[in-house]
Amino acid sequence: MGFFDSIADSFRSAVGSADPDLIKNGTLGRGDLTGIQVSNTTITIGNGLTERKCTFQLKVYLEGVEPFDATCEQRVQEVYLPQLVPGAAVLAVRVDPTDHTKVAIDFASEVPNVTIKAGTGHDSAAWVLANGTPAKVVLVANQPIGLTSSKGDPVQALTLTVDKGDASYQAQVGNGVPNSALPLLFPGSKLHAMIGDGPNDIVVDWAKGARTD
Repeated sequence: MGFFDSIADSFRSAVGSADPDLIKNGTLGRGDLTGIQVSNTTITIGNGLTERKCTFQLKVYLEGVEPFDATCEQRVQEVYLPQLVPGAAVLAVRVDPTDHTKVAIDFASEVPNVTIKAGTGHDSAAWVLANGTPAKVVLVANQPIGLTSSKGDPVQALTLTVDKGDASYQAQVGNGVPNSALPLLFPGSKLHAMIGDGPNDIVVDWAKGARTD
């Protein structure tokens, strides 16, 4: 990198401009917004809307890659800030294929449907189903989230009540749902599940069908 390139990069960083090469050539992926810090730095170009520099925390999903956390600093028009709610907003991102720490939000592109790589060890659904603790769960709500599991099943966001009597609790998880299990997706559906190392590491065992108890 030359001296003037370094100066340009420093200026872009200071005002929150996305790297144009990254936006043009980076791998398109999905970024779930997990956090945002709004700075005091603003810029208005011509008669355009005021833009504010923000720091975004993202859970990034790329085709065939395990999800990873990333942070990027970037300007966004202030009128869109109320829509950028952590835990709800999903954004298109561009990622340097050789350096996953370099991430930029691509506000001009649609969020792609991404097939995620299966986890390994205790983080994998297969491990939890084989080694977890049996649990009874009740489906409260579900919603497709634009991801596909490594098995080719659409991933749904599931809100579940884990039935443990007085110790029952609610959890939100993402599980692949095969077509054969679609009839089980309704509020109040009683299902079999396995719980991994943590109380929210829940995988529904669709193969067992509905609970009858």
